[in-house]
Amino acid sequence: MSPDEIDPGHEWPLPPPWMWDCDECASLYRTMRNVGDRIAELRLTGERGVDWDPFDSTVTTQIALGAHLAARHRDLLPDWDPACETCARHQERIAREREPGPHRDLMVRCGGEHLARHVYAPPRTVGLL
Repeated sequence: MSPDEIDPGHEWPLPPPWMWDCDECASLYRTMRNVGDRIAELRLTGERGVDWDPFDSTVTTQIALGAHLAARHRDLLPDWDPACETCARHQERIAREREPGPHRDLMVRCGGEHLARHVYAPPRTVGLL
């Protein structure tokens, strides 16, 4: 790969059409994509030595979108990816929690939020959460 080529693992996927049918999805996605540009600009043009993103906005906006997708659109998310180690870990955690209750609910929710990342995050970052 030449230096001017973009690694496909860093490419943001094109969101599926159903995401644009939901106003909250569209808003959360736009915010997530725009926040990185805003922070990068502040880091280049703002005062040196200042933390221009003390709340880690890039990560928190991704988490917010993933939580929304898992809660409201679980039936539209992809199946577990057999090639994804994080998918396998979430499946194992859910399988270990046989009894219904808050802990199992948490495992299912976290697994759904991870599946959501397969929809909107670059492949190299999907497994981080």
